[in-house]
Amino acid sequence: MKKRHLIFLSFFAGALILTGASCVTIGGATVGSVGVYKSVDKGENWAAIASMPTTQGVKSLGSLNIYNIVMDPSDPNALYACTRGQGLYYTYNGGESWQEVAAMKSKYIYGLAIDPKDKCVIYASDGQHLFKTNDCSRSWKLIFTEERTEQRFVSVSVDFGDSKIVYAAQLGGDILRSIDGGQSWRVVKRFNFNLQYLGSDSFVPKRLYAAGYRDGLYRSDDGGENWIDLNNGLESFTDSKTFYRFVLNPGQKDSIFWISKYGILRSDDAGASWSDMSLLTPPGSVNIYSFAISPHNQKELYYTGTLLDSNNQHVRSTFYKSIDGGKNWITKKLPTNTIPVSMIIHPEKNDVLIMGFTVLEKPKATGF
Repeated sequence: MKKRHLIFLSFFAGALILTGASCVTIGGATVGSVGVYKSVDKGENWAAIASMPTTQGVKSLGSLNIYNIVMDPSDPNALYACTRGQGLYYTYNGGESWQEVAAMKSKYIYGLAIDPKDKCVIYASDGQHLFKTNDCSRSWKLIFTEERTEQRFVSVSVDFGDSKIVYAAQLGGDILRSIDGGQSWRVVKRFNFNLQYLGSDSFVPKRLYAAGYRDGLYRSDDGGENWIDLNNGLESFTDSKTFYRFVLNPGQKDSIFWISKYGILRSDDAGASWSDMSLLTPPGSVNIYSFAISPHNQKELYYTGTLLDSNNQHVRSTFYKSIDGGKNWITKKLPTNTIPVSMIIHPEKNDVLIMGFTVLEKPKATGF
């Protein structure tokens, strides 16, 4: 069996705990389940997809705190669940059943990238290390160790033009590149501020986007050698340089979405200019940790709005849906009262949405 893709990272600090089959206890209080949920009717209804068959019987993954969900673009039934200190899990049947990657047991999976030309080649990071598998997760090899204790890898990505080129971003601002599939590396850029995201453009080979937590967005069109500051247009919007998410439009070249403390900004010229989306929630009123646009119908948009209290604990989250390109929105209740942090639309079945949820165990400032 084989697999593939790129990453969309969520950034969410804070210690997390696993308690029981589906609900999580935080500070003595029980909250709803976390893990992965699926809707087959565009968010009208949701069901947990959490079964993991083992030799001891079927176990539930309903207590997994999700960091990110990655879908294999060559096989949309293949999903990878990256967790916060609970390892890496995968499914090849759309979530009907899951398996655990033994080599990643109990690891915090900050980054995952799949070779777009060989879907059995996957790269993953637990922060300090970079790992690679050539056989669809059957075995993993350590390919890089970061010795500096204050640094960790926050993203890893594979170039869509030449899959021997692999990129990795570190929290402190360094961008590393390998041109031989991870055998050797060199630093191509030092940003000198905290990075939270690095991703390859699936439409344009050697194009990269890098996002800082509070320093905005940058683009490279030559594999990381030179970078273009895309912040001129962002600065017109209050708090827009505080990063939450970055999303490449899967259905339109040069179209990108920048999700920040301000809200959602869209660019259709690779970041040269920006326009704000008219949301149901006013700018800065909610935290948007998941967003998706349909690859087949560009008028179908989804996002979640999360409210946190003064101790950075979850108050409530709401699901928002538009079928007219964001002119009008409807609200829907989410299936659990935990925090939605990752959302994917099935590229072949437009009615199918996948969403991952998580919790914070204790108060701590976060950029997700």
